[in-house]
Amino acid sequence: MRGWMNPQTLATDFMPVILYGVAVLGYSAAGIGLLGVRPFTSAIRPLLVVASGYSLVSLWRMGHADLWWGAAVGAALFLVGLTGAYKYLPAPNRQLGRMGNALGLVAAVAFLGYAFAAAVLWPLHRAWGSDAAEYALALPGDAPGRNPALEIQHAVTINAPPDSVWPWLVQLGQDRAGFYSYDWLERAFGVEIRNVPEIRAEWQHRAVGDLVRATQPGYLGGVLGRDLGWTVNDLQPGRALVLQHWGAFVLLPAEAGKTRFIIRTKIGNERTPVWAAALDVMTFELPHFIMERRMMLQIKALAEAG
Repeated sequence: MRGWMNPQTLATDFMPVILYGVAVLGYSAAGIGLLGVRPFTSAIRPLLVVASGYSLVSLWRMGHADLWWGAAVGAALFLVGLTGAYKYLPAPNRQLGRMGNALGLVAAVAFLGYAFAAAVLWPLHRAWGSDAAEYALALPGDAPGRNPALEIQHAVTINAPPDSVWPWLVQLGQDRAGFYSYDWLERAFGVEIRNVPEIRAEWQHRAVGDLVRATQPGYLGGVLGRDLGWTVNDLQPGRALVLQHWGAFVLLPAEAGKTRFIIRTKIGNERTPVWAAALDVMTFELPHFIMERRMMLQIKALAEAG
């Protein structure tokens, strides 16, 4: 479904997304009920039936042959809910007690809120600030035969020309000006980083092959490797900075001396396993959007302030 929900398709048909959203929340709430959290326990059957029904209609509406297995799973879960067969599934002790159920209810509501933001709103925040026409543009860093359905693209208009934005962009890096995002949150995860709201001459040079550091050397004792970051794959001063495994940071001239700042990121391919794509959506893409959005807005503010 993630590969189908590209901006060009969504511009003409948003109904499958609505059906998909109801299905995600319904399945999530039914799963919480199976864990014994009231009041979800008494609504497992209708939740499974409604979620499966909406999922089946969504898959049918998309009409892609590769989604047949998803329809098969949806049909099976529809029958499980309709017949009440879920009652025979292994389940934990449902007598959680008043305090246990209260804590479980808080956790359940928090999880449903996160699921709503991460999965249901994903078609919106994956293209924040951008539009279908910009998705169709060829940009530096594009691979041959690129598939826009498997990309994230964020964009913002900056009231300054590209030459005034580039000095801020080229300073990205843990060992330079930081990432202009929530550095206090990055420090909470042990990254030694502080944003620098000024242009420094010694940070104005980059070259293909450079490492844009994500963390200090030896982060977490070097368990993840000594040097973490993104290699510069392409560099076009004043126009584009392409980072391997992150994406293309592109500055496009706009009317009245403004700049369209676009970041395009690849998020997998047609061979990505379903479980990996779902895990990526639920654990990575929402935090990535929050941090990247902050970075783009901060660069916008700094460039406009001169």
